[in-house]
Amino acid sequence: MQTEENLEGRGAGLVPISQVLKRVTDSQASRQSSPGQTSQMTTTIEECTCAQCGQAFEGEVTYYPRWPKHKPFRPANCPSCKAELEAREAEELELEREKQRAALRELWRRECGMPPELLTRTFDNFDRQYQKAAWKAAVRWARDFDFDAPRGYPSLMFYSAIPGVGKGHLMASIVNYVLDNWKGDPERVRCPIRFESGPSLVRRIRATYNLRKEDVMHEREDEVYRSLAGAPLLLLDDVGKEKPSDFTRETYWFIVNERVTTGLPVIISSRLEFEGERSLETLMHQDTVSRLYGMTRGKFVKMRGQDYRKLKGIA
Repeated sequence: MQTEENLEGRGAGLVPISQVLKRVTDSQASRQSSPGQTSQMTTTIEECTCAQCGQAFEGEVTYYPRWPKHKPFRPANCPSCKAELEAREAEELELEREKQRAALRELWRRECGMPPELLTRTFDNFDRQYQKAAWKAAVRWARDFDFDAPRGYPSLMFYSAIPGVGKGHLMASIVNYVLDNWKGDPERVRCPIRFESGPSLVRRIRATYNLRKEDVMHEREDEVYRSLAGAPLLLLDDVGKEKPSDFTRETYWFIVNERVTTGLPVIISSRLEFEGERSLETLMHQDTVSRLYGMTRGKFVKMRGQDYRKLKGIA
């Protein structure tokens, strides 16, 4: 059992808490009232020395409150050297971003669905004298298109009564041109271009109708449509080779209507005109063609002439 004497012994030398708090308060007040000391950040204009060129210059010096004295922050470089440094850093950053863009362009070129034989087709290796008007129309369209701001841009249609006049080459040239001249954010993830064969696309969608529920290896109808939806640029090649049916009309209505709703362009190549006995109207239905007509602003690029492959003896 502890005695009163023991308790007094254990408490010997202890200071009441009120005295401790008073000492802390007095110490803080003393520091704040010391000459040259302040709790606020201060800024002055002083002479500084540039770490790059060694020249003296007038710079803004900031003092941050640090006990027991202020710690100044001085600019390391004079305005001229600072501007040069920032310009060099910006240039290096842009070079790095361009490397990322270049890698992304090649990835998108392979991912967009363009056939391998069209990957190297450009405006430069197109025989422009063979289809001069069509070449000019395609270049003009590609030059002003920006797939970072595609909404409201007009659609384009290439038409010819015979095959082999360069419709596919011009479509591939457009793809390669807009990719090669893209200067956007390299952090972009999704490929902005979809290149599809019209007949193959219709077959892909039709094939999803026969899938069993337990079949998880093949794409579903909604997955096909999602791959097209929202793509800044959609290209449909050889539209019209498929057999007209209620299914083709429903399919093209869905695709074209989605492009109209989102304000995104589509480029089509076909051997069918808008109207007539055998036409896009027969394949797609007049409602769809009416929307497509509005998207192209009532114009299409008509390409005439001999089959280029036969003309040049190309296998």
